[in-house]
Amino acid sequence: MALKITDDTVKAIIKKRPENSHKGTFGTLQLFCGSKNMSGAPYLAASGALRCGVGLLYVSAKGKLRRVLQSRLAEPVFCKLKISPRATAFVVGCGSGKNAKHVKKVLSQSKPAVIDADAITWLSKHKKYLIKKRCETVLTPHEAEMSRLTGKDVSFISQNRELCAAEAAKEFCSVILLKGHETVIALPSGEILINTTGNSGLAKGGSGDVLAGMIGSFLAQGYSAKDAATAAVWIHGKAADILASDVSKHGILPSEIPFAAARLLARFE
Repeated sequence: MALKITDDTVKAIIKKRPENSHKGTFGTLQLFCGSKNMSGAPYLAASGALRCGVGLLYVSAKGKLRRVLQSRLAEPVFCKLKISPRATAFVVGCGSGKNAKHVKKVLSQSKPAVIDADAITWLSKHKKYLIKKRCETVLTPHEAEMSRLTGKDVSFISQNRELCAAEAAKEFCSVILLKGHETVIALPSGEILINTTGNSGLAKGGSGDVLAGMIGSFLAQGYSAKDAATAAVWIHGKAADILASDVSKHGILPSEIPFAAARLLARFE
């Protein structure tokens, strides 16, 4: 039976941050995100990650993309498109386009990873890398991406969300976070969780990039894939609910979610 994610669920997950700490205490997340015409995706993923407490953020980008991001982000370390030995978790795929092939490098590592957007589409044609992966993974498809990954019709997935997520979690030995109204989280063990937060204001390009960064942040800090996905999706949706009451569902911007999420985390500290 599916379990509902609630405020109490998240309260039991979020760890107290020790005062005697340094940036290394809270992990290092490396992003392989963005492309020539999709510079916003890594910016949003980075913002989500930083606002959820990761100690260090590495952004892998080159050329014009790197210059654009350097002008907008002060906190990350910018590096080449190579795996950093310092990384404790990865996010790959947000706005990556053809660069999504970097996911095969990430899956060869033993560190946990969030696989999003274009990386899921790339893996749908190269499933051997997903099956042979060495790391704990969280896949974050919407229904169309789930269709590409599983071969099932979007209409069937829409009507059987829990079933499809559960089957994919078992097949790919991954946590599947099937986005949409009442987002479904399915574990390889068969456990299913249903999110209880969020609204139609999240139906904007960029919302998923923020969520991927938030999940990656928790993974880098040492949370399990289940706990990272569960906490991030609830906080992400709750932040949107708060923004909807302040601004409107029409007017929520994905770039506003990270700060609202950070304010929410205060109740769990």
